[in-house]
Amino acid sequence: MKFENIEKDLQNLLLRNIIIFNNPKKLLKKGKLKLFKVKEFYYVLTLENEKGDLKEYELPFPFKSEFDKDHIKFDYNLENFSKQNSYVYYKSKVLNFSKKSKLYNTVVVLSSYV
Repeated sequence: MKFENIEKDLQNLLLRNIIIFNNPKKLLKKGKLKLFKVKEFYYVLTLENEKGDLKEYELPFPFKSEFDKDHIKFDYNLENFSKQNSYVYYKSKVLNFSKKSKLYNTVVVLSSYV
């Protein structure tokens, strides 16, 4: 997976209404994708909501990504993080998190809609 590919995929969603949700179809954000930029290890998406306000939403760089005609999947699963290394997989699975991210071990989908 290359940064350039993800950037090209995000450009395909620019100025389109998108919905961002994760595995169990839990809505994370919704709006028109106006701009995106890279800030350290995050993609900062600027979304215009229904009221016309611009809001920023940060997504970490995914372990794996897939693009289809109208959506991008950002994969944050531990299997992709560990790259088939069982030691890394089990060590990362048993980490003690006091506050887990809602993106932990999930797939986030950025999907355009009409």
